[in-house]
Amino acid sequence: MSKTFETVVKNFSGLSSETKPTIAAGNDIPNGSRWREVDTGKTYFYNTASGKWHEVGQELPAIAGASPVVDVRVLGVLEQMLITLNKIEYHLMLASDADLTNDGV
Repeated sequence: MSKTFETVVKNFSGLSSETKPTIAAGNDIPNGSRWREVDTGKTYFYNTASGKWHEVGQELPAIAGASPVVDVRVLGVLEQMLITLNKIEYHLMLASDADLTNDGV
């Protein structure tokens, strides 16, 4: 039987100067929950094994048998955005022989 299970994560937001919620402080925070700093744009994931928030893109501390948190949904969204931008570029190329500049878009 697996030691892990899927759960609904919580999304929190606040200022970088605010204290992030923790289980130790009595909050119910599922593993992988997110905190977004509205003033800096930084995003953090909560790791229940360490009881700490880890910034996205930063290396997680080594935990025996654990794998790093990866938000695969973000990768999917970015891939779809790139596909859409390539389609737009192709359609603009077909519609005009002139080179487009940033000012012309």
